Order: sequence, then C-alpha cells, then structure tokens
Amino acid sequence: MLDVLVGLVAVVALTLAGGVWARRWTPNRLEQLAYGGACALGVWAYLIAGCAALGLMDFVPWTPLVVAGVLGLLGWRRRSHTSQQAPLHEASPVWSAEAQLPNAEADASALQRTRPSACASGDAAESSLRLLQGALYILSGALAALSLLLCALPPDGNEWDALAYHLAFPKLYLQAGRMVEIPFMHQSYFPPLQDMLYLWGLSVSGESAAKTTHWAVGMLTALGAAGFLQRRGVSGAWAGALVLGAPAFLWQMFSAYADLATALYASLGVFALAYAMQEGSRRWLWASGVLMGFALATKYTALLTAGLWGVVGLVWLLRAGQSKLTPTLVGAGLLAGVIGAPWYLRNYLWTGNPVYPFAYEIFGGKNWSQAQADAYRNDQLKFGLGREPAQLLLAPWNLSASPAPFADPIGARVGERVFLLPSLGVGALGLPSLWLSGGLSQSAGYLLAFVGLHTVGWFYLMQQIRYWLLLLPLLAAGGLAGVGRAARWAQMGYGGLLALQAGFTLWLMGSVYLPVLPLAMRDRDAYLNRRLQIYPAVRFLNDQSPPDAGVILLDETRGYYLQRRYIWGNAGHHRLIPYDTMRDGNALADWMAANGYAYLLINRQFTPQGTPEAWRALYYDAIARGRLQLVFAERMVEVYQLSPPPSAP
Repeated sequence: MLDVLVGLVAVVALTLAGGVWARRWTPNRLEQLAYGGACALGVWAYLIAGCAALGLMDFVPWTPLVVAGVLGLLGWRRRSHTSQQAPLHEASPVWSAEAQLPNAEADASALQRTRPSACASGDAAESSLRLLQGALYILSGALAALSLLLCALPPDGNEWDALAYHLAFPKLYLQAGRMVEIPFMHQSYFPPLQDMLYLWGLSVSGESAAKTTHWAVGMLTALGAAGFLQRRGVSGAWAGALVLGAPAFLWQMFSAYADLATALYASLGVFALAYAMQEGSRRWLWASGVLMGFALATKYTALLTAGLWGVVGLVWLLRAGQSKLTPTLVGAGLLAGVIGAPWYLRNYLWTGNPVYPFAYEIFGGKNWSQAQADAYRNDQLKFGLGREPAQLLLAPWNLSASPAPFADPIGARVGERVFLLPSLGVGALGLPSLWLSGGLSQSAGYLLAFVGLHTVGWFYLMQQIRYWLLLLPLLAAGGLAGVGRAARWAQMGYGGLLALQAGFTLWLMGSVYLPVLPLAMRDRDAYLNRRLQIYPAVRFLNDQSPPDAGVILLDETRGYYLQRRYIWGNAGHHRLIPYDTMRDGNALADWMAANGYAYLLINRQFTPQGTPEAWRALYYDAIARGRLQLVFAERMVEVYQLSPPPSAP
C-alpha cells in the first residue's frame, strides 16, 4: 500500500502544479486539473525518457520534483495576469454564464431554461434529479477509490500485456542503466509515453507505484469529460458515472496498460478543438495540437486519431466560419507531429521502420519478415465478430452485451470472470434513449461524428475493445451534452441506468479482487502463486538456476518476474534465433549453449495442437535426444535444462 501512496503523491502534486499553470486557459476547475495534469504527466514522461536515453537513471526518481517545481513556478508567475483576463466563457456564443455556476445550480438552471414545463411540476422532480446526481457522484467516487485501492495488487495473470512488455521493458531499461533496444520484444518499439511513467514507478517503489500513474490518467480522462459537460450547465456526475462505470475502463485504471493514456490525450485534444471552434481561440487550437502530440507518443493507433482530428477539425472550421484559423490548425498539426516524432524517429534509426513492426510492406524492418507481418495481421483480424457492414451496425450492442470476442481470448483462460470485464456497459448502449427524447445537443454533433468515424476505422483495423476506450469520454461528453433538454422521464430513467451500471461495476471489481487483497498485502509470493499460472516455474528458475543463466520462453511472453536474462522463443516474435539454419535438436542446443541460454520454459496451456511447426519440432527433437532435460513441471508449465552433448563412444 505504501507503493500506491508514493505514486499517488507524485501524480497529485503534478496535477495540482499543472492545474495552477492551466488557470490561464480556463476558469473551470475540472478542466484545470484535467488539462494541467495531462500536460504535466506528458512533460514528466518525456523528461524520464530523456534521462533514460542519456543513461541518467539515478536522476529518474527525482523527475516529478523538477516538473512540479517548474510548472508551479510558471503558474504562480502567470496568476496575476490570468486573473485580469475575461472568463473564456464570455467569448462563447453557446455557453452562458450559468455554466460557471456550481454543478447543481447549473443543472437546475439549464433544465429550467430548456424545459419550462418541467419547472411547473414542482420541486419534487427537481429534488429527485438532484438526489440522482448525488448518487452518481457517490458511485463515481467509490469507483475511483476502489480502483486506486486495487493498484496495490501485484500484476497477475489477468494483466498479460503488463507482464509481457508494459512493465517488462522498463525493468530491462533499469537493469541496463539506460534505454536500450530489445529486439526480441517487438512491443518495446511501440510509442512508450505511459511506459516511461512505469519506469519511474519501478525505479522508486514497485509495480503499484507504476500502476497508480495509469489510474491517474484514467481519472484525468473522466475529469476532462465532466468539465466539458459543466461548460454546458450539466453536472459532471453524468460523465463520471458513464466513463468510470464501464467495466473495461475501470479495470484498466488498476492495470499497467497504456490505453487510458491514449484516451486522455485524444479526448482532451478533441475537446480543446471544440473549444477553439466555439470561441475562435488560437490558444485552444495550439493546446489541442500539444495534446494530440502526446497521444501520438502513447500508441500507433493514435495515428488514426490524429488524422481524423485534422480532417474533422478542418471541416468544422470551414462550416463554423472560422477559416481564419486554418493556418493555426495546420501549425497545431505540425506541432503534434513534432511532439510525437521522437519515438518514430528512434524506431527508424533502430530498425529502418518508424512504425515497427507494422507497415512491413512499405518500410521493411530488421528481425522481421513478410510471413511474420502476415501472421501478425491475421491475429489482429481474429478479434470481433467479422467485418460485414451489419456487424458494424451491431457493434454498440456487441461491445456492451457480448464483449468476449473483442478481448484477447487468452484472458478468459487465466483469470476470474474475465468475460465480464471488457464490457462497455449499458451506459453507452442506453444513450440513444436520451437523444430520442430530445437530449441531443447540436453543438456536440462533431464529437459524435468523430466517434462514429473513428469507430469505422477501429472496426476495419482491429476490433480490440481496449483500442475503442479512447472514444468513451468523447461519447460521454457529446452524448450527454444535451441531457438537460431531454424529457424528465428520460433523464431519470437513464440516470437510474447509469447508477445500476456503476453499482454493478463496483460489485464486479470488488467481488473479484477485494477478497484476495489481504493475501496480496500479507504475502506477495502466495498471491502470485495463486493467481499467476507460471509463477511456480518462475520462482524455480529464480531460486535454482545460476544468476548468469539465460532462459528461452516458449508459448509464453510474461517474463517480468523472471530475475534471469530471457528471450521469447516463438518464431513469430523475431528472427534472432536462426531456426532456418538448424537441421535438428542438436543444432538448437548448440546455439543455446553458445548464446548462454541454459533453460527452456514451455507453457503447454498455450501450445497449439496438431503437427508442430518446423521451428517447434527442433525443441521436441532436442528433448528427445536428451539435450533438454525436464527439471520442473507444474500447472502445465515445464522447465528444461540444457545438457551437454553425449560423449562419443
């Protein structure tokens, strides 16, 4: 739990410092925290990356103090100047001064303005709505608190990608004393903005401190959507409950992944674009470009996001009569490219491919092949329920009611109730009920258009629900912006639906994880032994193998807990092991000996059935010849030790 506190102190300090700086942009407190915190975390991640690139790992633990100090100083120096500026809302033809009232007052004012007949029904209806919004606030706070508490859990079998690469390659950077190329782990070439925060967490405390940074970006994402609604006189509780109440989103908040970082920067970037259009503000356009640049530094999928941001922004400018801002939009796009470019340039210098290992047909890339690229693409196409147009129309229903095909099928085999975790929930599915009753805001139409276009791109590229999460805050903001115009029965009905969804998510996560939290706090090894299938084998290798012994992982990639040098063995990951030149198991064993790999770990749970591939048959032949001898077997995980070749007679 101390690790969580360490991470929390760092992210809160940076968010507050960034919020002071962001006062020059907006008087809305939620927006100050969201935009200031997002920029602070982005700058922090780049500072960590710079330290890692220069080999200054000893400086990494102190980086949050540097960023917080600089941002706090900048905010303090500009405070007097900002206080003399007119509130940004006054420049908006859409937002009235009522949007600056406290949440409950703004909601009531908006409802009275848009539906005078609702006021005549008396105070009872108003009181019911206020109680409902209060319940949504309480549930949102409970979800935030629960997810923070669960950051104390060590990554287990449910967090496959965390153990395979999100935490694994920052750990390898720390062991190497600098940022180094990890050619066997192609995911280590992905833009790693969020992973740099994990590097800090691992350097100061451990996995829980690292996971807290992902919790922070999730919270800032929800605050950004809530702030967008507050500008329109709508309580932020609606957005908070919709975003945090989605099981797929909340699960990510206590997991060491990177999808919520993309969601944060992409959603805030689009919100800033909306503010720029409605205020005619160049400052918001530049801010939007900065945020899109940070988004590009989190995932390759943000390339689609940034492209749509530019297209939608240009159309929006022209239709809103703001064509004078077109050069600024172009400049903001170039700025976004500059901010995101270092990672793509790094990849080009390391591999010859800026988006390695993707786009192999265009750029090529070392340690990769067309066959591997085709296999990778086929794996991506396995997600979802097909790509027929009818399935695109059914996507909202499927993502909420039948989410399993949109998540990694491995997850259903390694964790409890995983089939329920990736759902978007009924909150997203029920939004049309508000729209049909008059609760659709025309001013938010471009946000929903962006969500729709991005969903089409997601549908044809890779139907992984994690990659759709960046659209959830945009859907919440755009879909709920006109809730004050909806019929009272629709408001109460949809609010009740949100409350039920949030309550279900609270129960789901609590019932799965809270019972094992005391065990994790009391005995970390016992927790991992219970919830991570390969952990007994990993402990065996850590305890029984020589410190300099290398390990090949076959049908397994989760090497984070290994305290030995390791490499992924499956041929689809890289071309570092020259399987094509090996004639039999002896040749493989000789290569292992020459390169310092004395052990082989095979996870039979994920070994495909049928005739083995040629490269896999080499391992089986080495086992049959006695060159690899079984020394450990438990839970379908086998460990083999390399033996010298038999002596000649």
